[in-house]
Amino acid sequence: MSVYVKKDNKGVKKSDTATDKRICNFLHQILDDKYSFNKILDPCCGDRRLTELFDCDVINYEIKEGKDFLKETNKIDCDLVIMNPPFNLGGSGRKLSVEVFMDKVLSLVDNQIPIILITPMGFRLNQRINSKRWKKIRDTYPPITSIISLPLDIFENTLFHCEILCFNCNELNPHYFLDI
Repeated sequence: MSVYVKKDNKGVKKSDTATDKRICNFLHQILDDKYSFNKILDPCCGDRRLTELFDCDVINYEIKEGKDFLKETNKIDCDLVIMNPPFNLGGSGRKLSVEVFMDKVLSLVDNQIPIILITPMGFRLNQRINSKRWKKIRDTYPPITSIISLPLDIFENTLFHCEILCFNCNELNPHYFLDI
């Protein structure tokens, strides 16, 4: 198991880490209990495990399959977005890649639908008063209605502070601990 320590991992930033099945099962459990979805968008689907338990149509994008969500220009009709975007994405400048994906999602879907985002905690926290991201999350993004705390070692061979942010998920509890 590796801990991301800058000096020990210089130049090694894995960006393709599969979503742990326990997260997939937990998200399906809490969402399926409260919502009924017809069409889900997963803009960075990997092996499709985030949506495999849902019984509905799924719109998948996966860059390794030649479908780059960040190049999409057409509006997307769906009633849930669920994503575990890569945490490291070259060429995104000072923006975290999670922010790049969230901005793109909000440019293409109805901003009133539920959005589930697996993210490093630094996306929401570790901000300065004048940070553009701080202001964007606070003032522009849909409301964060639920936060799911994840254990540090939930991702295989990686120790990284992560959480799940749920936007527009008014039927969910305000806070969960991943029930493993």
